[in-house]
Amino acid sequence: MRGGHRAELGVAAPRIRIGDLVRESALSVLRFPARSLLTALGTVLAAAAFVSTLGLISTLGQQVSSTFDVRRATEVVVRSEDPGLGRHWQGGAALDRLRGLNGVAAAGPRVILAERPVRRLVGFGQAGPGVRIMGADPDTVRAMAPNLLVGRLFGPFDEATAARLVLLPRGIADELGITRTQAAVFVDDQAYTVAGIYDDVLRRPEALQMVLMPFSTANRLAGAESAERDVLIETSPGAAQLIGHQAPLALHPAAPNALRSIAPPDPRALRREIEADVTRSSVLISVLTLIIGTVSIANAATAGVSARRSEIGLRRAVGGRPGLIFAQLVCETTVLGALGGLLGALLGLCVTSAVSLWNAWTPILDLHLAFAAAATCAATGLLAGLIPATRALHVQPVAALQR
Repeated sequence: MRGGHRAELGVAAPRIRIGDLVRESALSVLRFPARSLLTALGTVLAAAAFVSTLGLISTLGQQVSSTFDVRRATEVVVRSEDPGLGRHWQGGAALDRLRGLNGVAAAGPRVILAERPVRRLVGFGQAGPGVRIMGADPDTVRAMAPNLLVGRLFGPFDEATAARLVLLPRGIADELGITRTQAAVFVDDQAYTVAGIYDDVLRRPEALQMVLMPFSTANRLAGAESAERDVLIETSPGAAQLIGHQAPLALHPAAPNALRSIAPPDPRALRREIEADVTRSSVLISVLTLIIGTVSIANAATAGVSARRSEIGLRRAVGGRPGLIFAQLVCETTVLGALGGLLGALLGLCVTSAVSLWNAWTPILDLHLAFAAAATCAATGLLAGLIPATRALHVQPVAALQR
């Protein structure tokens, strides 16, 4: 019945409100929940992968940044570029200027000597063919933060008096058969007292292969021989780059270019690079999964049009306009995509929380990502319904009612 004939008979054109359209679409989708869930499985997985991956990236990024700050991003090493520079840049005045810089938590000199025989007793019980010696003042030792098993670290008095004390890493102590402090070891046949034994360091892991002694003691042992020299600086988080630029000038104002400063990269830049790489992979996986979900919904909707030919024909026969039937089918696939997206977003948030709690991390949840994932899945559901809904427009009422 055309519009002019309806007007002559006093019959209004059929209309449907948006709320009724959404309600009827939801009822159609929920009529067979298991089938609807399987149909929307692709969108569920896409939303879950998108939300959980980006949530874990944010959580892990925070953990990586914090760990990097503690382990490496707060360490600066300054070395000499000129072998004839001398030792004054490691002296008290130079170190006082360095320690006065804003952002320096601790700073101290180091000297590393060539390999020397280290024995438990003179003449035998040697720890390997030779062991390198590291001289470090109390500030340097504190910056390296050795994990003591027994004993104590060097103090200012030990440094001032060039005390004959050593700290042994556990590996060397085991080779020498030393398990307690106050034992004596011989370096170049000179006796040194074991002040402590450590098994790990927070900074400068090469110390796990060296014997530590006070800086002044190592200087006296070195005599006039050439040795590796540097200054180890512990900075506040985020200050490493700035201190790396300022330290050579503070240690040797007359010729700062004679010193080379080694500072770690900015942890924020490193975290952004890691996040960008993982985000690209996550988005690619999510897009591929979303495409699969879109095809799944489109196939199910196409099959549904064939199965509902009688229903569509009846609607057309009683005056249902093609536009309303088109809107009905598109709305059904949109609702199916939106429900799949919401379920997937909820699953992604749960996965992020569970993994974070399992690893004792603080989860970072962004609800905007969840809503964005649900909206994207709804949009893909709408696109998936366009072709099936267009096919439904070609269903002839008489042919459908004859089935």
